[in-house]
Amino acid sequence: MTNIVVESVSCSFGSVLAVDNVDLTVAKGEFLTLLGPSGCGKTTLLRLIAGFCELDSGEIRFGEHRIDRLSAHRRDIGMVSQNYPAIPNLTVAGNVAYGLKARRVQPDEEARRVDEALALVQLAGYGERKPHELSGGQLQRVAIARALVIRPQVLLFDEPLSNLDAPLRVSMRAEIRALQKSLGITAIYVTHDQEEAMSMSDRIALMNAGKLEQVGMPIDIYRRPASRFAAEFMGMTNLVKATALGLAAPVLVSLRPEALRFAEEAPAGWQQLTATIVRIEMLGPLTRVDLTLANGTPIRMAMLDATDRALTIDSVVCLAFDTARLTVVR
Repeated sequence: MTNIVVESVSCSFGSVLAVDNVDLTVAKGEFLTLLGPSGCGKTTLLRLIAGFCELDSGEIRFGEHRIDRLSAHRRDIGMVSQNYPAIPNLTVAGNVAYGLKARRVQPDEEARRVDEALALVQLAGYGERKPHELSGGQLQRVAIARALVIRPQVLLFDEPLSNLDAPLRVSMRAEIRALQKSLGITAIYVTHDQEEAMSMSDRIALMNAGKLEQVGMPIDIYRRPASRFAAEFMGMTNLVKATALGLAAPVLVSLRPEALRFAEEAPAGWQQLTATIVRIEMLGPLTRVDLTLANGTPIRMAMLDATDRALTIDSVVCLAFDTARLTVVR
């Protein structure tokens, strides 16, 4: 287990600056997620840490040891990617043992460590099966076991769940997080899925155009986005001028839809607004309502289990919000 330090790191491909002067520290045992849209540089940064790309400038350290000058196989990392290419003619145990054979681990020790790794990912007893006999989720567990069996200092995940269906992604992300926490291993996880990042991470490093847009705990980035990009990328929000909400400050603010309430249900002292309902979207336990304020500003509201309220298009309602839930964005 070690900390990771990325210091003034840049990487370009031709005229494209993929990673732009990034500074980032990951604490020992931390689960940090690199989050952002396609092309933002998150996978390139992960590959720089893994040793699959070369830096233009800067340095990367594991603890006190600089590793960016080392080849990938000397960096003591385990890597799990979105494609989990098992060797088809090998058994599950043979696939997991592949990295140990490259390190010339003795056969008895190899067998013990393979059994241990398979047990960690809930595949005890599957060692003699072939890859084609496994489901997608089981194959992904094999990939994780293969990364863990070499006992790396750092575990890297490159969108490992993107090829799984939605219910399996939810269960697998819980398993990955529980496993990482039980082992106490330092992990960096790449995804473009905000929900995945929010549910799994100790901290999120949000990337945009090769730079770090904001780094912090999931709830802090969601509740207090530092920029317009962060506010819009981390879930749905209302980005409006504060004056449109009846406030004096001429600034742009973020107000999450779930922060709005009907005035009669809100505590005394909350800021109130008059609005007209223009669209109602019922999504099971969640209801989303699009409205227009009296001054013409569109705004969106979200409610859980609103079965006791009859909402109709074109009806005029009074809304309220706590001004403490507003975040000024640049």
